[in-house]
Amino acid sequence: MNPKTDGRRARRPVPNAGWYLALLLLAAASTPAQTAKTSQPAPASSNSVAPAAATSPYARVVTVGASVTAGFTESEPLGGPNTTRLRLDRYVDAALNVPHTPVTNLGNTFFFLHPELMGRRQMEQAQNHRPTLVIGLDFLFWFLYGEGKTDADRLTRFERGLKMLETVECPLVLGDIPDASAAVNGMLRPEQMPSTNALAAANRRLEEWAAGRPRVVTVKLSEFMGNALANHAIKLRGHTLPAGQTRRLIQDDLLHASPHGCAALALAALEAVQATRPESNSEELRRDPNEVYRLVMKSLKEAADSAAKPAAPKSSASE
Repeated sequence: MNPKTDGRRARRPVPNAGWYLALLLLAAASTPAQTAKTSQPAPASSNSVAPAAATSPYARVVTVGASVTAGFTESEPLGGPNTTRLRLDRYVDAALNVPHTPVTNLGNTFFFLHPELMGRRQMEQAQNHRPTLVIGLDFLFWFLYGEGKTDADRLTRFERGLKMLETVECPLVLGDIPDASAAVNGMLRPEQMPSTNALAAANRRLEEWAAGRPRVVTVKLSEFMGNALANHAIKLRGHTLPAGQTRRLIQDDLLHASPHGCAALALAALEAVQATRPESNSEELRRDPNEVYRLVMKSLKEAADSAAKPAAPKSSASE
């Protein structure tokens, strides 16, 4: 198969997933490498992801999902220094303007290999943190994409993904399923792509499922990705990203969010929650994604500068 081009560079087809299998076993057996700094989890006494006794949903936030949540760049498929700039938890932390524990990131790049195994694992881990808010923007993506001979197979798996999320008792933010066909023959193989009918059916089902659950809010990833790839304007609740400036929100792989995209997605998720809280203070969130981006970059630079400083010499003990 000849790789497609996007006018700037050759697009590499995704390799066969077989070589990842050993890594899958390792990832399933341990805490994901992308997990962010967290507070000490409180013990849980039930099988549900239950909320802590807190007034604000932002007290203990947990993010779950696949590579957009975990952070991914094509140049570092197994992680690296650039990957850490793309972890969604960093941008959620920066967007919050209220006291909160550091956001816990349970996202895993290898989610695509076995979404049901990874999904169950993340729900179990989330339970241990007793979250006040769970953000799963790309949690459902691989329950529709990936392996599946028929639309019915894919939609059956999608239903199992929704079933897993029924254990979440605190507010939950989910992304709908975008059309990622631009990434086919690049980051996605043709057989991993669902049909347009399956995409539409999954999003209708998600809307129906969420409508019966007051704690669940959804973010239109489908609109976000479509507008970003077309360089059209994207409207957040507190800020508009103008046309001609949104293509930078998606990486050149045409699938994953860039650092600027992570800032916009973090705000979109938090603003979806804020819209359900009429009594809330508008100052709880930073509204400009460019400010969120700058705060994350500043934090990363400070951490890098601190790590680069030579250690102070140890004083010898007096005799």
